[in-house]
Amino acid sequence: MQPGNQMQSDPMRSDQMQSDPMRSRPTRSEDVRSDETRSDDMPSDDMQSDDVQQSGRGGRYPSSPRLTVLVGACGIMALAAVACTGGVTGGKQMPEGSSGTPTGGSTTQGASSGAGSGGASSTAGSGAQGSSSGTNASTTSPIVEPPNEDAAPMSLTGDPIYTRFVRLTNAQWERSVEDILALPEAPRSATFEVPVAGTTDFANNEHVLAVSSGMRDDYQFAAEAAADEAGASEATLARIYAGTDGPGFIAALGRRAYRRPLTAGEQQTYEALFASAATLSGTESAFVKGARLVIRAMLQSAHFLYRTELGTDGAQLSAYELASKLSFWLRGTTPSDELLDAAAGGELDTVDGVVALATEMLEEPGAAEMMRAFHSELLHFPLYETIAKTGVPEYSESMNAELHEASVKFFDRIYAENLGVKDILTSTIGFVGPETASLYEIDAVGGGGGLVERDLGAARVGYFSQLPFLILHSFNNVPDPIHRGLQISLNVMCADPGVPGEVPALPPIKDGETNRARVQSNTMPCGGTCHGTFINPIGFSFENFDGMGRWRDEDNGQQVDATGAYPFNEGTKEFQNAAQLMTLMAESEQAHACYAKKLSGYALQRDIVVSDVGLLETLMQKSLATNSIKEVIVELVANPAFNTRVGGAQ
Repeated sequence: MQPGNQMQSDPMRSDQMQSDPMRSRPTRSEDVRSDETRSDDMPSDDMQSDDVQQSGRGGRYPSSPRLTVLVGACGIMALAAVACTGGVTGGKQMPEGSSGTPTGGSTTQGASSGAGSGGASSTAGSGAQGSSSGTNASTTSPIVEPPNEDAAPMSLTGDPIYTRFVRLTNAQWERSVEDILALPEAPRSATFEVPVAGTTDFANNEHVLAVSSGMRDDYQFAAEAAADEAGASEATLARIYAGTDGPGFIAALGRRAYRRPLTAGEQQTYEALFASAATLSGTESAFVKGARLVIRAMLQSAHFLYRTELGTDGAQLSAYELASKLSFWLRGTTPSDELLDAAAGGELDTVDGVVALATEMLEEPGAAEMMRAFHSELLHFPLYETIAKTGVPEYSESMNAELHEASVKFFDRIYAENLGVKDILTSTIGFVGPETASLYEIDAVGGGGGLVERDLGAARVGYFSQLPFLILHSFNNVPDPIHRGLQISLNVMCADPGVPGEVPALPPIKDGETNRARVQSNTMPCGGTCHGTFINPIGFSFENFDGMGRWRDEDNGQQVDATGAYPFNEGTKEFQNAAQLMTLMAESEQAHACYAKKLSGYALQRDIVVSDVGLLETLMQKSLATNSIKEVIVELVANPAFNTRVGGAQ
């Protein structure tokens, strides 16, 4: 393996979750727990939901068994790997009629029936609730079994739980506490456990949101710290509730924390807890003591820690459930008072109402921030901070932050200007700073040291032809076509060729040998399937860019060969270079379906599998027709996969 730029993660996975640094826990004060009344529909006080803690899932964040849908016949290379040592056996497909199978048609067109043999959803009838009838388990959709027999089937592996109880992520917990208690800054969640990197596509997936005994302690300590800060005095409590009466405080705080009005029984239980605080030591008023105790209890309640979907299979989610689901996705925090008012007023009782609300939310700063987080996880932006190179004079570690920021700004612009997948793959607009201007052969940018927007020219087509991606996927100054091809295959085309066996490192480049020739000769055992058909052609299209992302016409004295062919669903197509390949991808069904899959997995917080083919078909067609990420999001919100209860234990 070549030295330098060694990624500290598994490049085979589409997620790289970085652990937060540990910090000291806040000091525990009175160890008081609420005896609040539980609902049979909620996890018990130990926060171990049967839907979350499935049998056979050992450990804190156990990985789940995976179903495989027609992967390639040969493994792929992981860390500069270049040889294939054996085939990969495909697993079973999800059976038709599996539990939890959303229909594909948008409910803005009425209730839909399941996808047919072509994978396209049909719509009939009416009904604002968009009933979920039929399944999408057909495996004859072009998304799963493409008409081009040489094309790579979309990877739809997974084992969704369809849990009714989705724990808040650490970031959602932190922002919710800040908003509920009107704190200038919430107690950090840095001490909380984080998912093991590589377990799921995204850190908000249901599989990695269980609660261990250690995390229960973390919640207790954090709740106590938050309560001490918010309940320091009547002045700090006035930010939460203007009055000084216990029942009014409990009702106002409970509605925010539980994301719905408290039941009569819950109100009574908390009032009793509030009253008991008068016996505690201290000079504060009874109101301050009682309010602080209630805050501690509510922030440790399962009703706060879990977002719920409690209806029967196929029923539309309640207005409060939809308010929570939308808010956590598009704002990253608990529903506001205004949003809860909208739920109470019936504005979310129809799909049209939910769509209208989502459309408004998409223009808020919070939605842009959430989409930034989505793209960061999808394309591993944190890895830009880990780049290291040796023997490359043009590289300095200070460049890493600029590469990261340029990536963030690229996707921020895509979202802000209502663009879509086509622009991600073909836009020549990028962001250039003082560290990267010379590599782009652009005059030094203006003063201030910030990044500026520039047209990078006809050769820089799409995000993947820009410096961040190209520099990350290289070894010192040598381009890495294997990982360039692999990452685009996994994250743009959703074509997963499989898992490698033992993989040797690439040999040194010989005199007069091009990088392409070296890689090609050492991946011959896989030449007909994984490398030769899917990975290498994509990677080789970027051979005009060296390890620092600079344009080059020659490699080791030889003319660069960036030509190739790729088997798209629509047919195998030839290209001359990366610019042509990116343009072909932008026009392909696969790229739009893959983006739909990734976006759906993030929004629904679960694995996307064969039963979701109808959903992906609908979103793919919307993306192709509108080239707008926002339009795809609205279409997803209108789909029964989002706005109805899908599967799960009854």
